[in-house]
Amino acid sequence: MMTLIRPQTMTYAQRSGGALDLDLYHPAEGPAPLVLFGYGGGFTKGSKGANVHQPLVQHLCAAGFAVAVPDYRLKTSATDVDADTLTQITRIANRVDKQGWGLKRRLFDVRLFTACEDLSDALRFCRQHSRDMRIAGSKIGMMGVSAGALAGNTLCYAPGVWRAQFDAPDAMVSLCAPVVHPWRIRTDGPPTFILHGRKDRIIPSVASHTTDQTATAAGAPITVIIPPDAPHIGIDTYVLSRRSGTGQHYIDDMVDHLRTHMSVKD
Repeated sequence: MMTLIRPQTMTYAQRSGGALDLDLYHPAEGPAPLVLFGYGGGFTKGSKGANVHQPLVQHLCAAGFAVAVPDYRLKTSATDVDADTLTQITRIANRVDKQGWGLKRRLFDVRLFTACEDLSDALRFCRQHSRDMRIAGSKIGMMGVSAGALAGNTLCYAPGVWRAQFDAPDAMVSLCAPVVHPWRIRTDGPPTFILHGRKDRIIPSVASHTTDQTATAAGAPITVIIPPDAPHIGIDTYVLSRRSGTGQHYIDDMVDHLRTHMSVKD
Protein backbone atom coordinates (compact mmCIF):
# COMPACT_ATOMS: atom_id res chain seq x y z
CA MET A 1 0.00 0.00 0.00
CA MET A 2 1.36 3.42 -0.99
CA THR A 3 2.25 5.72 1.92
CA LEU A 4 0.52 9.11 1.59
CA ILE A 5 3.07 11.92 1.69
CA ARG A 6 1.83 15.26 3.06
CA PRO A 7 3.47 18.48 1.90
CA GLN A 8 5.38 21.32 3.49
CA THR A 9 4.47 24.75 2.08
CA MET A 10 7.05 27.45 1.41
CA THR A 11 7.16 30.77 -0.47
CA TYR A 12 9.40 30.80 -3.53
CA ALA A 13 8.68 34.24 -5.08
CA GLN A 14 6.93 37.55 -4.54
CA ARG A 15 4.76 39.19 -7.20
CA SER A 16 2.69 42.37 -7.20
CA GLY A 17 -0.34 40.22 -6.44
CA GLY A 18 1.31 38.60 -3.43
CA ALA A 19 3.42 35.57 -2.56
CA LEU A 20 3.79 32.49 -4.74
CA ASP A 21 4.05 29.26 -2.75
CA LEU A 22 5.02 25.70 -3.50
CA ASP A 23 4.20 22.45 -1.75
CA LEU A 24 7.14 20.11 -1.14
CA TYR A 25 6.37 16.41 -0.89
CA HIS A 26 9.36 14.57 0.53
CA PRO A 27 9.42 10.76 0.64
CA ALA A 28 12.25 10.25 3.13
CA GLU A 29 14.16 11.66 6.08
CA GLY A 30 17.31 11.86 3.99
CA PRO A 31 17.96 13.65 0.68
CA ALA A 32 15.98 12.69 -2.42
CA PRO A 33 16.16 13.81 -6.07
CA LEU A 34 13.62 16.50 -6.90
CA VAL A 35 10.97 16.73 -9.61
CA LEU A 36 9.09 19.99 -10.15
CA PHE A 37 5.44 19.36 -11.06
CA GLY A 38 3.54 21.76 -13.34
CA TYR A 39 -0.21 21.27 -13.09
CA GLY A 40 -2.69 21.89 -15.89
CA GLY A 41 -5.74 24.09 -16.25
CA GLY A 42 -5.24 26.10 -19.42
CA PHE A 43 -3.52 28.93 -17.49
CA THR A 44 -6.98 29.87 -16.17
CA LYS A 45 -7.46 27.47 -13.25
CA GLY A 46 -5.62 24.97 -11.07
CA SER A 47 -3.74 25.03 -7.80
CA LYS A 48 -0.94 23.22 -6.01
CA GLY A 49 -3.46 21.67 -3.61
CA ALA A 50 -5.82 20.24 -6.24
CA ASN A 51 -6.61 16.54 -5.87
CA VAL A 52 -6.41 15.86 -9.61
CA HIS A 53 -2.61 15.68 -9.70
CA GLN A 54 -2.19 13.80 -6.42
CA PRO A 55 -1.98 10.32 -8.03
CA LEU A 56 1.02 11.37 -10.15
CA VAL A 57 2.70 13.26 -7.28
CA GLN A 58 2.28 10.36 -4.87
CA HIS A 59 3.55 7.87 -7.47
CA LEU A 60 6.70 9.95 -7.97
CA CYS A 61 7.19 10.00 -4.20
CA ALA A 62 6.75 6.22 -4.06
CA ALA A 63 9.45 5.98 -6.76
CA GLY A 64 11.85 7.86 -4.46
CA PHE A 65 11.51 11.43 -5.72
CA ALA A 66 10.76 14.55 -3.74
CA VAL A 67 8.15 16.60 -5.61
CA ALA A 68 7.70 20.38 -5.56
CA VAL A 69 4.32 21.64 -6.79
CA PRO A 70 4.37 25.43 -7.26
CA ASP A 71 1.42 27.69 -7.79
CA TYR A 72 1.88 30.09 -10.70
CA ARG A 73 -0.05 33.12 -11.91
CA LEU A 74 -3.25 32.44 -13.83
CA LYS A 75 -5.39 34.59 -16.15
CA THR A 76 -2.59 37.09 -16.69
CA SER A 77 -2.90 39.76 -19.39
CA ALA A 78 -0.92 42.40 -21.26
CA THR A 79 -0.84 44.59 -18.15
CA ASP A 80 1.24 41.97 -16.33
CA VAL A 81 4.31 42.48 -18.55
CA ASP A 82 6.21 45.53 -19.77
CA ALA A 83 5.79 46.93 -23.29
CA ASP A 84 9.01 45.42 -24.70
CA THR A 85 8.17 41.97 -23.35
CA LEU A 86 4.64 42.20 -24.74
CA THR A 87 6.09 43.02 -28.16
CA GLN A 88 8.32 39.93 -27.95
CA ILE A 89 5.42 37.73 -26.80
CA THR A 90 3.17 38.94 -29.62
CA ARG A 91 5.83 38.42 -32.29
CA ILE A 92 6.59 34.90 -31.04
CA ALA A 93 2.90 34.02 -30.66
CA ASN A 94 2.24 35.13 -34.23
CA ARG A 95 4.93 32.71 -35.38
CA VAL A 96 3.33 29.89 -33.37
CA ASP A 97 -0.04 30.73 -34.94
CA LYS A 98 1.45 30.15 -38.38
CA GLN A 99 2.10 26.49 -37.49
CA GLY A 100 -1.62 25.91 -38.07
CA TRP A 101 -2.19 23.52 -35.17
CA GLY A 102 -5.45 25.06 -33.97
CA LEU A 103 -4.12 25.89 -30.50
CA LYS A 104 -6.02 28.51 -28.55
CA ARG A 105 -4.04 31.75 -28.41
CA ARG A 106 -4.13 31.91 -24.60
CA LEU A 107 -2.01 28.74 -24.50
CA PHE A 108 1.02 30.47 -25.99
CA ASP A 109 0.71 34.19 -25.33
CA VAL A 110 1.17 36.24 -22.13
CA ARG A 111 -0.18 33.47 -19.92
CA LEU A 112 2.45 31.02 -21.14
CA PHE A 113 5.19 33.59 -20.60
CA THR A 114 4.18 34.44 -17.01
CA ALA A 115 3.77 30.75 -16.15
CA CYS A 116 7.29 30.13 -17.47
CA GLU A 117 8.57 33.08 -15.46
CA ASP A 118 7.05 31.67 -12.26
CA LEU A 119 8.06 28.04 -12.83
CA SER A 120 11.57 29.19 -13.72
CA ASP A 121 11.73 31.06 -10.41
CA ALA A 122 10.51 27.92 -8.63
CA LEU A 123 13.31 25.90 -10.23
CA ARG A 124 15.83 28.57 -9.25
CA PHE A 125 14.50 28.64 -5.68
CA CYS A 126 14.84 24.85 -5.37
CA ARG A 127 18.40 24.93 -6.67
CA GLN A 128 19.34 27.73 -4.29
CA HIS A 129 17.73 26.02 -1.28
CA SER A 130 18.61 22.43 -2.13
CA ARG A 131 20.27 21.77 1.23
CA ASP A 132 17.31 23.04 3.28
CA MET A 133 14.88 21.15 1.03
CA ARG A 134 16.95 17.94 1.34
CA ILE A 135 17.42 17.64 -2.41
CA ALA A 136 19.88 14.97 -3.57
CA GLY A 137 22.09 15.46 -6.59
CA SER A 138 22.68 18.48 -8.78
CA LYS A 139 19.93 17.81 -11.34
CA ILE A 140 16.25 18.69 -11.08
CA GLY A 141 13.62 17.07 -13.27
CA MET A 142 10.18 18.28 -14.20
CA MET A 143 6.83 16.71 -15.02
CA GLY A 144 4.05 18.80 -16.53
CA VAL A 145 0.46 18.16 -17.54
CA SER A 146 -1.32 20.20 -20.22
CA ALA A 147 -0.60 23.89 -19.50
CA GLY A 148 2.11 22.90 -17.03
CA ALA A 149 3.69 20.77 -19.75
CA LEU A 150 3.48 23.59 -22.31
CA ALA A 151 5.37 25.78 -19.84
CA GLY A 152 7.91 23.08 -18.99
CA ASN A 153 8.60 22.36 -22.66
CA THR A 154 9.07 26.08 -23.23
CA LEU A 155 11.59 26.27 -20.40
CA CYS A 156 13.48 23.45 -22.11
CA TYR A 157 13.26 24.93 -25.61
CA ALA A 158 12.66 28.64 -25.12
CA PRO A 159 12.72 31.25 -27.88
CA GLY A 160 16.13 32.89 -28.08
CA VAL A 161 15.09 36.15 -26.42
CA TRP A 162 13.88 34.21 -23.36
CA ARG A 163 16.53 31.52 -23.14
CA ALA A 164 18.89 33.43 -20.82
CA GLN A 165 15.92 34.62 -18.78
CA PHE A 166 14.48 31.22 -17.84
CA ASP A 167 15.96 28.34 -15.87
CA ALA A 168 15.35 24.92 -17.43
CA PRO A 169 14.95 21.50 -15.82
CA ASP A 170 17.62 18.89 -16.48
CA ALA A 171 15.03 16.37 -17.71
CA MET A 172 11.40 16.82 -18.71
CA VAL A 173 8.28 14.63 -18.83
CA SER A 174 5.40 16.20 -20.74
CA LEU A 175 1.79 14.98 -20.83
CA CYS A 176 -0.61 16.30 -23.48
CA ALA A 177 1.58 19.10 -24.81
CA PRO A 178 4.03 19.76 -27.66
CA VAL A 179 7.05 22.03 -27.89
CA VAL A 180 5.20 25.12 -29.13
CA HIS A 181 8.40 26.75 -30.43
CA PRO A 182 9.76 23.92 -32.60
CA TRP A 183 12.30 26.19 -34.29
CA ARG A 184 14.13 26.26 -30.91
CA ILE A 185 14.56 22.47 -30.71
CA ARG A 186 18.28 21.74 -30.54
CA THR A 187 20.67 18.87 -29.90
CA ASP A 188 21.85 20.18 -26.52
CA GLY A 189 18.36 20.68 -25.04
CA PRO A 190 17.14 18.85 -21.92
CA PRO A 191 16.08 15.24 -22.57
CA THR A 192 12.29 15.33 -22.92
CA PHE A 193 9.68 12.55 -22.92
CA ILE A 194 6.34 13.59 -24.47
CA LEU A 195 3.15 11.53 -24.34
CA HIS A 196 0.30 13.08 -26.29
CA GLY A 197 -2.61 10.97 -27.45
CA ARG A 198 -4.65 11.17 -30.63
CA LYS A 199 -7.85 11.34 -28.56
CA ASP A 200 -6.79 14.67 -27.09
CA ARG A 201 -9.65 17.08 -27.84
CA ILE A 202 -8.07 20.11 -26.12
CA ILE A 203 -4.51 20.30 -27.46
CA PRO A 204 -4.29 18.66 -30.91
CA SER A 205 -1.69 15.91 -31.07
CA VAL A 206 -0.66 17.09 -34.54
CA ALA A 207 1.47 19.68 -32.72
CA SER A 208 3.43 16.91 -31.00
CA HIS A 209 3.81 15.17 -34.36
CA THR A 210 5.57 18.34 -35.53
CA THR A 211 7.74 18.20 -32.39
CA ASP A 212 8.67 14.60 -33.21
CA GLN A 213 9.57 15.37 -36.83
CA THR A 214 11.63 18.42 -35.88
CA ALA A 215 13.45 16.63 -33.06
CA THR A 216 14.28 13.68 -35.30
CA ALA A 217 15.66 15.96 -38.02
CA ALA A 218 17.71 17.94 -35.48
CA GLY A 219 18.94 14.92 -33.53
CA ALA A 220 17.45 16.44 -30.38
CA PRO A 221 16.95 14.34 -27.21
CA ILE A 222 13.15 14.31 -27.43
CA THR A 223 11.06 11.13 -27.35
CA VAL A 224 7.47 11.54 -28.54
CA ILE A 225 4.84 8.85 -27.90
CA ILE A 226 1.40 9.35 -29.52
CA PRO A 227 -0.91 6.54 -28.37
CA PRO A 228 -4.12 6.23 -30.41
CA ASP A 229 -6.34 6.01 -27.32
CA ALA A 230 -4.78 8.50 -24.88
CA PRO A 231 -7.15 11.34 -23.86
CA HIS A 232 -6.52 14.79 -22.40
CA ILE A 233 -8.95 14.67 -19.49
CA GLY A 234 -7.97 11.66 -17.41
CA ILE A 235 -4.40 11.42 -18.67
CA ASP A 236 -3.19 10.74 -15.12
CA THR A 237 -5.34 7.61 -14.89
CA TYR A 238 -4.24 6.58 -18.37
CA VAL A 239 -0.48 6.68 -17.72
CA LEU A 240 -0.89 5.00 -14.33
CA SER A 241 -2.97 2.12 -15.70
CA ARG A 242 -1.98 1.55 -19.35
CA ARG A 243 1.09 -0.34 -20.51
CA SER A 244 3.48 0.83 -23.19
CA GLY A 245 5.44 -1.15 -25.73
CA THR A 246 8.04 -1.82 -23.04
CA GLY A 247 5.53 -3.97 -21.15
CA GLN A 248 5.42 -1.67 -18.14
CA HIS A 249 3.05 1.16 -17.31
CA TYR A 250 3.65 4.47 -19.07
CA ILE A 251 4.32 6.16 -15.72
CA ASP A 252 7.19 3.74 -15.13
CA ASP A 253 8.69 4.60 -18.53
CA MET A 254 8.55 8.23 -17.40
CA VAL A 255 10.18 7.45 -14.06
CA ASP A 256 12.92 5.58 -15.93
CA HIS A 257 13.43 8.64 -18.16
CA LEU A 258 13.82 10.90 -15.13
CA ARG A 259 16.16 8.50 -13.34
CA THR A 260 18.36 8.07 -16.38
CA HIS A 261 18.73 11.74 -17.19
CA MET A 262 18.95 12.89 -13.58
CA SER A 263 21.61 10.23 -12.88
CA VAL A 264 19.44 8.64 -10.18
CA LYS A 265 20.08 5.03 -9.15
CA ASP A 266 17.19 2.65 -8.46
